[in-house]
Amino acid sequence: MKKLAILLCAIAPFVTAPLFAAEGSMTAEERAYLLDQLETSKKNMLASIQDLTAGQWTFKPAPAVWSVQECAEHIILAEDYIFSGSQQVLKTPVVPRPDGSNAEADHKLVAGVQDRSRKATAPEQLVPGRKFATPDDAVREFTARRDKTIAYVKTSNDDLRVHVGPGPAGPMDGYQILLLLASHSARHTAQIREVEANAGFPKKATSGL
Repeated sequence: MKKLAILLCAIAPFVTAPLFAAEGSMTAEERAYLLDQLETSKKNMLASIQDLTAGQWTFKPAPAVWSVQECAEHIILAEDYIFSGSQQVLKTPVVPRPDGSNAEADHKLVAGVQDRSRKATAPEQLVPGRKFATPDDAVREFTARRDKTIAYVKTSNDDLRVHVGPGPAGPMDGYQILLLLASHSARHTAQIREVEANAGFPKKATSGL
């Protein structure tokens, strides 16, 4: 018994983090992938609303189509809403790590959410009400909320993989809910770009010589 204790002490410093991590916590690879999704979607969203005029901000291609202003507000409202979902699911009983909690399923989830050929209806809580009067207002609010999400992902050791809740297309673990958050903002950033590509989108005034 004494020899076994000595052996365990000897090998402990060389055991990798994923092996010692709880069954449901993020591996280094999973954390890196999620952070990349969060950082990239943040950068692209902010770029999509940079330097817009008031007319461009509020332009609607059709009465039932959201403006850039409305798309941006929807993204901002969804940040805390979806993040809260990932935290709520941690309160559910621990389950064995689901078969679908793997990199292949994660990548399919990201691709599926960003597929704009599949339409969805926003829940009432996320329907925009033109809350942010200017792009700068939206930039400040989105940056503050996304930075909180990123800070959590950088440091969290929560067992996100072994707590499961309902998702838009079936059960999702807590980690996948955070992937949904990043992919959701990417999806609606693409929607912003569609509005900006519309033939009627206002042009910026150019100064003459």
